Amino acid sequence: MTTKIDMKGPVITDDNVFFYNYFKMPYISPSKVNNELPDDGSDVELVINSNGGDVYSASDIWTSLKNYQGNITAKVYGMAASAASVIAMGADKLIMSPTARLMIHNASTYGMGDHRDFEDTADILAGTDKSIAQAYMSKTGKSEQEVLDIMAKTSFYTADEALEAGLIDEVMDFGNDAKEEDAPLFAASNATMIPNTIINRFRDEILNEELKKEPKKTEPVITDEMLDNIADKVAAKLEKTNKKSKTSERIVNTDPFVF
Repeated sequence: MTTKIDMKGPVITDDNVFFYNYFKMPYISPSKVNNELPDDGSDVELVINSNGGDVYSASDIWTSLKNYQGNITAKVYGMAASAASVIAMGADKLIMSPTARLMIHNASTYGMGDHRDFEDTADILAGTDKSIAQAYMSKTGKSEQEVLDIMAKTSFYTADEALEAGLIDEVMDFGNDAKEEDAPLFAASNATMIPNTIINRFRDEILNEELKKEPKKTEPVITDEMLDNIADKVAAKLEKTNKKSKTSERIVNTDPFVF
């Protein structure tokens, strides 16, 4: 039996899964893919339509696919861009629809700081590019520099171009007599990744709402009258105890109770 895994929507970290689940938005995450991979090593079919997203989550998923003991076939129905194209390279066989696109490019980020911070960030990005290149090198057999040059140009491929470049293994053939309804349907746009600033703000709002629902805990109020009553009861008990004691003539010094 072949297990079909839909890989549609942005590639996100597991930390942000709650947000996409809350709004019932499609997503791809390491835990989602790992949970859907069968334990028996049976065949798997990936259906990909994604503009990409978090590169390290893509690396996590690519590694899981490469480590899977069974056979994995990936089919690009719409778009396999950026991080999603890295994931696609993890399949044993990669097939594209003739109407689909594949895109690879350099890693990118945003930030703030002085020139030293940006120099450090540039070094990190350059290292990330080399890491990403390994996935394409593994699939195509091209050298690191060849792949880095392709990534630097932000390269979009049609199915035929991707086949010629060695990035995929096959183009779907619907035949000349294929009916329109036989071909996969694609949307002109694809879900994009929600910025972390929005997700974090939403998380804070949810937490605040949950805190409002909790009953407020009030500290007990001890009045002077209550203290006097307690003191009277303690004194009475001590007096009663002293009367019963065989050493009632002995004066006993007691420290005051501390509350």
